Amino acid sequence: MEKRNLIYIVIVVLVLTLAVILVARNPRVSSKIIDVDKAEELINDENVFVINTHEPYMGEIEGTDLIAEDWENMVSYQNELPEDKSTPILVYCRSGSMSQSASQQLIDLGYKNVYDLEGGMNAWQLKGNDLVIN
Repeated sequence: MEKRNLIYIVIVVLVLTLAVILVARNPRVSSKIIDVDKAEELINDENVFVINTHEPYMGEIEGTDLIAEDWENMVSYQNELPEDKSTPILVYCRSGSMSQSASQQLIDLGYKNVYDLEGGMNAWQLKGNDLVIN
């Protein structure tokens, strides 16, 4: 009986060790949460792709490339997203919750440089920046 228990313990330890190794080798990629100052820097960079995910439309940050009102289904915008998966993408909404979900979907689609504006348009305006209505 003791030998059987020892075998079970060894198997469990091996399985757990393997699981830890696999998780360490494939860490979950997530978006980078940034503040308004960093967002302004990114927007001034001509290479960043800017996405507004707030629904309903309440305005946008100047320089926005895509209005993604169907933020729960970012895959539907694949034809409008950058082909290069390393292109920096800045995602925002009104307060941050819709953009958080959309950002993770972009990561799941293979994008590697996804930035999520903490506080969204609310934070943008609190900093003294304007929104545009198109």
